[in-house]
Amino acid sequence: MNLKPLLAPNSVAIIGASNKEGSLGYDTIRMIKKSGYKGEVYPIIPKYEEILGYKVYPDLKSIGKPVDTVVLCIAAKRVEEQVDLAIEAKAKSLVIFANCVLEGDTTPNLEERIIEKCKKANIPLMGHNAMGFYNNDIDLRVCGFDAPDEGTRGNVALISQSGSVFSTIGHNEPQLKFNLMVATGTGQITSLSDYMIYALQQETTKVLGIYMESVRKPQRFREALQLAAEKRVPVVAMKVGKSELGAKFAKSHTGGLAGDDDAIQAVFDHYGVIRVDSLCEMVNTLLLFSYYSEIPKGGLVAIADSGGERNLLADDAEAIGLEYAKLSDETMKKLQDIQEYGQYASNPLDPWGTGINFEKIFGDSLSVMLQDDNAALGIISQDLRDGYYLSEGCIAALKQGKNETGKPVAFLTNFSGTRRSELTKNVNSFHAPVLMETKPALKAVKNFFSFRDFKFKEMTNKELKLSEEAILLLENNDVLQEADSMFVLKDLGFPVNDFVKINSKSDLEGYKNSFEYPVVLKTAAEGILHKADVDGVKLNIKDYDELERAYTDMSNRLGNAAIVTKMLNYDLEVIFGMKTDQTFGPLVIIGAGGIYTELLNDKIVLLPESSREEILQKLEALKTYRLLTGYRGSQPVDIDRFVDIVMDFCQIVKYLSQWVKEIDINPVAVVKDKIVALDSLIICK
Repeated sequence: MNLKPLLAPNSVAIIGASNKEGSLGYDTIRMIKKSGYKGEVYPIIPKYEEILGYKVYPDLKSIGKPVDTVVLCIAAKRVEEQVDLAIEAKAKSLVIFANCVLEGDTTPNLEERIIEKCKKANIPLMGHNAMGFYNNDIDLRVCGFDAPDEGTRGNVALISQSGSVFSTIGHNEPQLKFNLMVATGTGQITSLSDYMIYALQQETTKVLGIYMESVRKPQRFREALQLAAEKRVPVVAMKVGKSELGAKFAKSHTGGLAGDDDAIQAVFDHYGVIRVDSLCEMVNTLLLFSYYSEIPKGGLVAIADSGGERNLLADDAEAIGLEYAKLSDETMKKLQDIQEYGQYASNPLDPWGTGINFEKIFGDSLSVMLQDDNAALGIISQDLRDGYYLSEGCIAALKQGKNETGKPVAFLTNFSGTRRSELTKNVNSFHAPVLMETKPALKAVKNFFSFRDFKFKEMTNKELKLSEEAILLLENNDVLQEADSMFVLKDLGFPVNDFVKINSKSDLEGYKNSFEYPVVLKTAAEGILHKADVDGVKLNIKDYDELERAYTDMSNRLGNAAIVTKMLNYDLEVIFGMKTDQTFGPLVIIGAGGIYTELLNDKIVLLPESSREEILQKLEALKTYRLLTGYRGSQPVDIDRFVDIVMDFCQIVKYLSQWVKEIDINPVAVVKDKIVALDSLIICK
């Protein structure tokens, strides 16, 4: 869908234009005029001749030519009629501010009727319930409210599914300079993803912020994220609306382990999206990327004006997993030589002693720290106050560090009132941002470094093929119990423990001399998804007599169908699983297995196309990973082999997704270089 007529129009018409100050129709025109838009503006209303210097037209047809963007500043009850007229007049796009909900509406309702009309006409629709957009590249603001004059051209694009967040971020942080801002409204025709792709196609976009509640076009969304990854444009996302509802409907362990939010997080991780937890963190992160496109190698160095501030820097960094740069012995000696007696070199650093000549001490200290090869970014933390000598001196020190090293720097303050201060403007004047609040600021720094280190890569597809017998099992069953599911997995090359299936005591007797003891007996009764819950597993059976007694007991309670498999000794149980997310499709789950699956909820969630590097990085985040690498004398696992199996399973999940919605391989036994499935369950579509 071509969004240029909507977001970069040569002409704009306003339906519901008004001369009444404070009305939506008046303020929309006033903002267009205030923004300095050079295109054609057509207020539409029969009873006026002129509004704010623009000639007024009675209707769209009287303009005599199609208009790029038609903005509807009217009540919901008038919207449908005007949409029809706009489409009839060959309008190229629509913006609807009204929330299109009518009391006593028919079926299909107003919203559905408008969507159908726009789809049929193949035109972009912003809204309904939109707040408008800013395209500062062409000096155009289409919105129905007054906004600050500070929205000068910049390199930050913001796409928000919330109008209030659009306003909060766009109008309250003067340091952020936007090229594009969009409040999507419901976004059922033109979605968040469509706006993202448009923003990413603009040369002026250096960082993209998104505030999202849902994904209407998942494939389009992934296309947008892939485009960002390929162009190396950081995407900073705040996603709200975490849900655990999906877990209630899962039939397998793995189906319940991964919720809706795990799916979006897997998508974010795969494409290197920076997810933030607060608007403050989002603004800080956007600021860093907007000020610095090149990120040096290394870590953070920081200076505080007191021991208390330094300790806060240390504690908050540790809490979020941000490590300070390890400075060389040479740097530490130079740093110590700068300090007053009784002050000691460290990172983060408190160089405040007597306060005499502090500006030079702070500035020299920061320069020395930034000159270290392991330093990538420098921060001075001091709570800015206009007219305060300490604030002014710390800013001078920050400027010295930047000028003498050329490396990125930022000021950190904990009080929001300073964001519009003269001191903040001073910091900005030497191209450095002022960040807000210690922990969100440090999170932004961590995000800054994480993006630098991220490399987008997708797994190469592997050719897989099932036997006809396996395909028939998948096509003709709702659930594949252990024997059938293990057969399918083995057919695709996944390592499984050898087993025999029995349906009677005579079957058992037929295998009497073929068992290698000890063995395990498990029920294979239909409808039993979790065998341990019904005492359907007997371990470490040492001879045939014991096996026969166990089978007699189990068959009397649970039915004749059973499985006999060799008992394995192993150090660790893990789970391999698949769940089909309703939005993003198949997901891969790896985590702690056996009885610890639900108890620990120690898992990672992957897209099937995840690269080897991504898989390994996520595995390292597992608590269970310590056991894989050898913990307190346990035998370490061949990690390369383990990752190979995970990669193979990812390919299996991708291939089986045409027939399967859930897979539960639990437990998977792990011993050194041996990884083998001991039980499995497949839920078919």
